[in-house]
Amino acid sequence: MGVIDRIIEELRNRGFRIRVVRDDSIKADLNRLTVKVWLASGDYFPWWSNPLDMVNDLELNDVNALFVISERPYVVSDYIVNNLSRINYWFNKEVNVKVYSVNIDRLEEDLEDGINLVIANHYRETSNVTLKGNPCPNCGLPMTITYTSRYFSHRWGSWVNEYVEVCEKCKIVSHRLVL
Repeated sequence: MGVIDRIIEELRNRGFRIRVVRDDSIKADLNRLTVKVWLASGDYFPWWSNPLDMVNDLELNDVNALFVISERPYVVSDYIVNNLSRINYWFNKEVNVKVYSVNIDRLEEDLEDGINLVIANHYRETSNVTLKGNPCPNCGLPMTITYTSRYFSHRWGSWVNEYVEVCEKCKIVSHRLVL
């Protein structure tokens, strides 16, 4: 099974709807959240002289999160984040994309962890329920469960119930996995 097929399987396992599949990238949606998974080739990496070209080439205008999959994902991710900062500084343009690094040698586990972070960071976009949850550890008021799902975890080797709880008063976000 190829890398792209493994990525698609993991995204579908987590409830994403696949929109676009290319040789080196996938665009997928989860409710109102849009993510792009980019497979950065180990042989060639496009060092963009103009950061706006990077946004156009990677199609980041309508994306909330970018997963960079590579043998050296942190080097590539740092470069992309620096270019996003340059866009804000040089062109006074805000590109709201969070970048997550995924090592290709630990693809399923790192992608699972990255998706967990994306769901917790973008709980408003991924929200699929509104239920009362546990008391807030800060103020004691009931937190609101905004996201819940069940999936098979590659990291834990079992089925996992996933919950995202939010206290709007304290701005606390809790991402719980129940094995």
